[in-house]
Amino acid sequence: MQHRETDQNLSIIVGRNSGTRASLVGSDEYKEFSTEIEGTGTSEIDQSFPQSEIQDVPVEVIRTKINSIDAKHRHTRVKKPKRGESTSESTADGPNYRSQFGDIKFLETSTTIFDADYFKDSEMYGIYVLFWLATGFLMVNNIVHAWIDQSAPFYQLPVVQVLRKDLWKVALVDCLMYLSTYFAYFVQKLCKLKVLNWQRTGWFIQGTYDFFFLLFWSLVASEHILGFPWIGRVFLMLHSLVFLMKMHSYGFYNGYLWTISEELEFSEKYISRCTPDNHSVSPEKDLDEHKQTLLNSIKFCKFELAFQASANYTSNDPNVILDGPSVKFPDNITVENFFWFSMFPTVVYTLNFPRTKRIRWSYVGEKVLAVFGIFFLMIIIAQKGFYPLILQARAAKTLPSGLKVQQYFLVLIDMIPYFLLEYIFTFFIIWEFILNVIAELSCFADRDFYGPWWSCSDWGEFARIWNRPVHKFLLRHVYHSSISTIRLNSFQASIFTFVLSSLVHELVMFCIFRTFRGYLLLLQMSQLPMMMIAKTPLMKGRKTLGIVVCWVGFISGPSIICTLYLFF
Repeated sequence: MQHRETDQNLSIIVGRNSGTRASLVGSDEYKEFSTEIEGTGTSEIDQSFPQSEIQDVPVEVIRTKINSIDAKHRHTRVKKPKRGESTSESTADGPNYRSQFGDIKFLETSTTIFDADYFKDSEMYGIYVLFWLATGFLMVNNIVHAWIDQSAPFYQLPVVQVLRKDLWKVALVDCLMYLSTYFAYFVQKLCKLKVLNWQRTGWFIQGTYDFFFLLFWSLVASEHILGFPWIGRVFLMLHSLVFLMKMHSYGFYNGYLWTISEELEFSEKYISRCTPDNHSVSPEKDLDEHKQTLLNSIKFCKFELAFQASANYTSNDPNVILDGPSVKFPDNITVENFFWFSMFPTVVYTLNFPRTKRIRWSYVGEKVLAVFGIFFLMIIIAQKGFYPLILQARAAKTLPSGLKVQQYFLVLIDMIPYFLLEYIFTFFIIWEFILNVIAELSCFADRDFYGPWWSCSDWGEFARIWNRPVHKFLLRHVYHSSISTIRLNSFQASIFTFVLSSLVHELVMFCIFRTFRGYLLLLQMSQLPMMMIAKTPLMKGRKTLGIVVCWVGFISGPSIICTLYLFF
């Protein structure tokens, strides 16, 4: 049994050094000098690899495993020298380590694009002000007409009644769903107490819980159990996806650090027994090579734990805290730490987040008022624009095929302007207002929620900057994980990530319309050939044409999808 456990521990180290020896987050190049940082927290990890088990391992097993570790360390942990650079030059300051999951940094900025000083000082700011003036006039127009025409009170509108139905039940279910996310914390706590081992059982428990978490709460919110209206179902579905991403990132980030910590402890114990007098541990002729291999493992593991505990951001913003206490692994496994992560407007976990020094209550009040104002406008547009068209679409479903197709195009043309307004308002209410309010109340400094998607000239760029928090999650936990775990190449990993994202979007459509048609899946997958076309000579250098193509998709895409589900 002891032989088998030690063999498994050595195999884990070998496996971890296969492919690219990777740091989980941060820069793509790391210098070895950082491994000298003290306080990596390894002394706080309990004894999980008894030294007595090392003495009884056959020499052949040790020799094979150590040689494998050494070979893969040289090929994967250490960054290869650049073209024209000798190996001695590249390692003059110590070898560079390569990041497995790419460069995901939390920015120090405390403003979004539309709040930034550079935008307010630009010549485009007047158009932004004009847009909100037009929005204000639209709101006043609807209020005046509602008063003069003496129509039904606002709260009695059909759309508002759907919003109000089961409101408190939805809130209660959402609260219970949030509390159930603390399961991810308890798994890590059990790992810290050595009740669970992440590599053996922890990852499987967390992954299984992630799957059944989404399945259970989707069923609870469905019409078959609680019978919530479609708005309540969609809200719970989207929120469950947010919670799912948070749990997954928290669990597997800490799980990665558990594997690094255990490798470090095992390597430190093993190297201490690699002595000329201990031939049962290492053959004398291979002693130096074995010690160097274990030393490389120790250096990388110490570096990784120290780097993850260091702040991976800098700032010139006086509102951002730079000298706050640094959380080290596994000191981060606390209820308080998980609570704050659950409050932050991000779905990617790390040990230390950029924080602001104070809450700007006037800023919060401004954003909250904007939320209610935009929400009021969205209800009016839904009531006066969408509601009659939806009734028209339902009536047309019983018509003959020829008339149905004719009605389809009429409804589609009428729906496009309303959907465009709702599309823009949805962007503002979520990414500009709600996320900023949450970030301000939680003192979360990184406001990089979106990029200038309105100037995108290809769909690949749009996918990266439309929803930056989710893009970062997909980049780390889907794209890079599929490369490191199931050995996909970069192209296959991109396709896999895109298909998974499309399936999740189709799941939301199923939640709304209670039927699977695949229209959204098909249209979203059609972006792949469009991305390829954008890289051809036909489109290169023609940014205006690319922007036009993207905006045609923004304008027509949502309306086409909605009307397809309504009619067919």
